[in-house]
Amino acid sequence: PTSSTPSAASGAFVGSESDEYYMVSFLSGIDYWKHCFAGMEDAGKGLGVTTKYTGQTDADVAGQVAVLEQVIAQNPKGITVTCVNSTALADTIDAARAKGISVVTFDSDSPTSSRAAYLSTGNYDAGKTAAEYLAPLCNNKGKIAVLYTVGAENTESRVTGFEDWCKENAPDIELVKVNDGGDTTVAVDNMSAALQANDDIVGVFCVDGIAGTAGPTAVSESGKDLRVLAFDVDITVLDKVKNGEIDATVAQGMYNMGYWSMMFMYVEANGLSTKALPGYVDTGVAIVTKDNVDEYYPNK
Repeated sequence: PTSSTPSAASGAFVGSESDEYYMVSFLSGIDYWKHCFAGMEDAGKGLGVTTKYTGQTDADVAGQVAVLEQVIAQNPKGITVTCVNSTALADTIDAARAKGISVVTFDSDSPTSSRAAYLSTGNYDAGKTAAEYLAPLCNNKGKIAVLYTVGAENTESRVTGFEDWCKENAPDIELVKVNDGGDTTVAVDNMSAALQANDDIVGVFCVDGIAGTAGPTAVSESGKDLRVLAFDVDITVLDKVKNGEIDATVAQGMYNMGYWSMMFMYVEANGLSTKALPGYVDTGVAIVTKDNVDEYYPNK
């Protein structure tokens, strides 16, 4: 557990160090959540409260339910949780709410629960932001391959956003859709085949984490000099941005998710507003290039 050092000035936003707020995740060791918790920690320090991080080490649903139950037993003031399954945590979240604990969700929701708010990436808008960056690098014309997990709601939304932006702003761009199959090996093979079949591809948008590592591998093996935009901030992807192997990557608003989760929980738990929290907040994305890549390595 990580505790913050109280440093709040006097006023309504002055918490007590004895007040604990938890972040609960699954796959708890991945870097993505470290960025989220960094935001929560900073907000907690500003408020003068204690922030703690815990989670289920894998993607086991029953395991995350058990972790959440253990946290609820500590009777914290608030819990922000990213849900491994959209329905399985609802009863546990409702039990926490019944005890008077503020609960918000981030990144992955539990929409049927009584959680107070949900903060995550607006995937459609993220796709539009990606197109706005990549299309001009390709002179707003030619074929752009989009490598993604076909059928996954989040990636389909990103592709639709990308496609809609191009239709409106760069109609001379044609998309070549390539399924990464949710598997790195499959993704490399499928992307390599697409590059061979379409000699006139000028750019590649790697729409998810799998694609972000597989796409650049396929491009490198093809020997072609293409504009490449990845998604997410795995260290392997950041390294490729840093060394110039790819142009950029799209970073989700992980810090924002953690920071505003903490602020929302604090406001609700301390009765600082008569209004309900906003049900959904899009925490945005940022384009990570050589110029700002160092900010996105974990623990920096």
